[in-house]
Amino acid sequence: MLLSNLYIHLKELLLEKFSMQESKILVDKVFLLKKNYSKTDLVLKSNENITQIECIEFEKIVARLKTDEPIEYIFNNSQFLDLQLFVDNSTLIPRPETEELVLKISDYLNSTISQKIKIIDIGTGSGCIPVYLASKFKDAQVFACDISVNALNVAKKNAEHYNLDINFFLLDVLEYEKFTIPEYCFDIIVSNPPYVMNSEKKMMKNNVLDYEPYSALFVDDNNPLIFYKKICDFSKKYLVCGGKIFFEINEKFGHQIELLMKELGFDCIKIYKDYFQKDRIVEAVKI
Repeated sequence: MLLSNLYIHLKELLLEKFSMQESKILVDKVFLLKKNYSKTDLVLKSNENITQIECIEFEKIVARLKTDEPIEYIFNNSQFLDLQLFVDNSTLIPRPETEELVLKISDYLNSTISQKIKIIDIGTGSGCIPVYLASKFKDAQVFACDISVNALNVAKKNAEHYNLDINFFLLDVLEYEKFTIPEYCFDIIVSNPPYVMNSEKKMMKNNVLDYEPYSALFVDDNNPLIFYKKICDFSKKYLVCGGKIFFEINEKFGHQIELLMKELGFDCIKIYKDYFQKDRIVEAVKI
């Protein structure tokens, strides 16, 4: 089958589930990830003959997409800024909001004179935060932890791919007192903890609900700030005075988190909006 005909065929299959625009975007991504063909390549190589075996492989991918399986899990690949990361269903797919979070931390690091700064990411998932920061700030000492052994394996794989020396360790931050922490004075604590309330599930799409790990997404409506409280408590012992803490947050709780952090001894609290003008990032200083 000619590539041009296969492209039309795959798009028609996807139209049974998705809109015209969504179908085109997905087919473009499939060709990019499977054959490394850009949109330009698809035009220039439109008369290329695709084998029957390859056609079947493409159709299997489309069938999985029609079940709402994220394309990132199908190809075990997710782009995060200028990184290509391995992901599977033991980790969340990195979001644009988290890109904004690490860029905010990067702005701070670019403005500081400390070269041997120590950073810890709590609840690292795929490792997108520490891998990006370690790749850009070679003199930083970067640590990362997660409650999931499988997630840590994914994060380690991503660090190894970029030849980065990151100290990964197992930690349930809600019971951090029971664990051994490999460093006692961090300059920066960063976390994108679970912050979607259970009651918000009804607003989420099937590709998230059916495939991404619940424990990395959801918190009880009765205690939605549980992770922020515990990480702030963790910082009393493990964050240096004058050290920074950065959070990604639920847009609904910016003010509550600000009040919480004031009560727990933080100052210079700033709340930043994301690309969609929603409260998304908190930055604060331990005093």
